[in-house]
Amino acid sequence: MNIIAGSARNLLLAGLPDSEVRPTAIRARKALFDSLGTFDGLGVLDLCSGSGALALESLSRGAAWGAMVEKNPAHIECIKENCRRVNAAGCQGEMLILEFDILNFSRYSYQLPGVPDLIFADPPYAFSAEIFQTLMQNQDFLSFCKGAKLIWEIPDSPGAMGGFINIPALKDPQFRRFGGTIFLSGTIQC
Repeated sequence: MNIIAGSARNLLLAGLPDSEVRPTAIRARKALFDSLGTFDGLGVLDLCSGSGALALESLSRGAAWGAMVEKNPAHIECIKENCRRVNAAGCQGEMLILEFDILNFSRYSYQLPGVPDLIFADPPYAFSAEIFQTLMQNQDFLSFCKGAKLIWEIPDSPGAMGGFINIPALKDPQFRRFGGTIFLSGTIQC
């Protein structure tokens, strides 16, 4: 797994020690990021960050800050190593590693440098819909992140999209397929 574009382009990232975790495929990540346009000055929140690849790709492309929220201690160590590598490659953005469960938003939100412009989420597929539903009902999260674009990786199991439809907290929700991976995107509204 490597950084695709920007100041840390082609930098090899450390992989996760957990073989059950599946990082977003490089083709899907490239197509997704290319579709999002410029990252200059954005604040990025990466939920269930894993290796930190999504936030670090954003930072390489010019994001002002990237906050990586992850609760698995082994993943936190991987994120730290990847931050070190991206920093050494010349990334200028602020990197924050927050060791929390993403559903405990009030416990880590005060550490964010500001309201995120872009939020990535890629929870474990087995719990993804449940986590999504819970977060989309969390008024602290919705109020704080109002106006942010949310991009959620959808599980690849049959019928999985059903757990991600009819969500009033998202304005203009869309399902988009990139490289065989489906993402839900929409703007958070209260």
